[in-house]
Amino acid sequence: MIDQFNMRDHFVSLCNLVNQTRLDGVLVQSGELIANMTGGRIALIYLLDATGRNLVLSGGYAHGFSTWAPGSLVHPLQGGGGSPVCPLTQVAFTGKTLCLDNGMAGYDISPVTKAIDGLSLPTHMAVLPLARANADFLGVAVVLADGAIAPWLDRSVTRQILRAVSSSIETRQVVAGQENEKAMLEKSLARAEGDRMSLRRRVTGRLSKRLIGRSRPMQILREKVAHLAGKTGPVMILGDDGVGKEKVARAMHEHSIQSSAPFVYVNCASLSADIFAPELFGHKRGAIKGVASARKGLLRKAGNGVLYLDGIDRLCGPSQEMLLRLLETRQYRPLGSERDMELSARIIVSARSDLSVRAQEGAFLPGLYYRLRETTVTVPSLGECREDIGDIVHAVLAGIEREEKRHLKLHPTAFAFLSQRPFAGDRRELEGLTRLAASDAEDGTMLTVAHFQAVDAAAMPENASSPGVLPLPEAMAMFEQDLITRALAQTDGNRTTAAQMLGVPKRTLADKCKKYGL
Repeated sequence: MIDQFNMRDHFVSLCNLVNQTRLDGVLVQSGELIANMTGGRIALIYLLDATGRNLVLSGGYAHGFSTWAPGSLVHPLQGGGGSPVCPLTQVAFTGKTLCLDNGMAGYDISPVTKAIDGLSLPTHMAVLPLARANADFLGVAVVLADGAIAPWLDRSVTRQILRAVSSSIETRQVVAGQENEKAMLEKSLARAEGDRMSLRRRVTGRLSKRLIGRSRPMQILREKVAHLAGKTGPVMILGDDGVGKEKVARAMHEHSIQSSAPFVYVNCASLSADIFAPELFGHKRGAIKGVASARKGLLRKAGNGVLYLDGIDRLCGPSQEMLLRLLETRQYRPLGSERDMELSARIIVSARSDLSVRAQEGAFLPGLYYRLRETTVTVPSLGECREDIGDIVHAVLAGIEREEKRHLKLHPTAFAFLSQRPFAGDRRELEGLTRLAASDAEDGTMLTVAHFQAVDAAAMPENASSPGVLPLPEAMAMFEQDLITRALAQTDGNRTTAAQMLGVPKRTLADKCKKYGL
């Protein structure tokens, strides 16, 4: 008979079981509860593994041995009529309690003796099935006692304790499984994010060959282009004339997953109101008077690639409205057709930097501007990143060397001259001026200020006082800094390799880097 004091202790133990937040804690508390409620000295808990083929010793309790823990043990569940019979297997298949109060002869209890190695074996044993809430098999609890266990098994409180134990174990298994899945998902997401960042860095590195410049604005531009290359929605590119908006659009397409699809260029200045729809949407045969053949249109020509609308601010009002509807519905109808077609191409547009002002003044359709500004890329002007002038000139000269097999160099004074000269036509003007200056130069020539002034109508006469030319020491310092920066960039910051490339001692390069703050 359980007295009031023992019942109170069992209730406290049951509360402790319910409050456990870890599966191992639940198992230890469950073993203690089962042992105390059945008068046992040792309790072991075996749980069915994920395969459903094995019982795994998951927890245990031994009265008077607070530091004891059962060894790990996996017991395969094998059917058949083998002799002697394993009591764990018998209970797992029958789902009925097995009480061995009258001796253990005829049973193979080696799984239990292995589990309690180091402890004395009691004379009585019972194997109790544990079930899930849906009655599926969960595992077994093995109780070992020095006295009869059967009288304890018929008590309703014992059955309630077993149900509470099963429920607590099942709940913690579910929570542990969810936590494990969450941890695996977080690791997977972190790995995917790492892969994405690594891919973006590689894309950004490749973009530096097309979108040239070491300045921070150009670095930001390349990072944004690399990010948008993985997207599919419309993009608006803003910038002054000559900054290279088309280069940005092409770079975005070339580094996207649809890079093998067409890139279709459209000059919006050439699209009047009456030809916008036929050119973009196409038309059926006979839909346009005087045109006998059908035309599939530029949208279908672009396919899954890019339709690039250059100078969207030059579109007339009706054309802007048609474009807005195209972006909002992602459908269009060829002239003369009776059914709509789905837009599959990515739309990239470009406009001058003052487009927001034009939209506010009503010179550009506000609705179209608001729709396009959701994803905007602004290309910096050369005035914002004049440190890129040397990179741009060297890229032009490298292109001449590849195409014409002429090796040309830039004199330090010419570099200083270009660094001080304004470029109203931005990068396009700088690139064109460099090609003009190099047009008549022989192989091996070093381009000087005179080469640029000879083809530059905006150039000042060459003298020390002109605003376009710096004093020679200052010009040499700027040129030296440019060469060192370029060498460090090509060697990923490795000063030893950069010093070898420049033909100077490593100590000298270190002093120069300290001088220029590199």
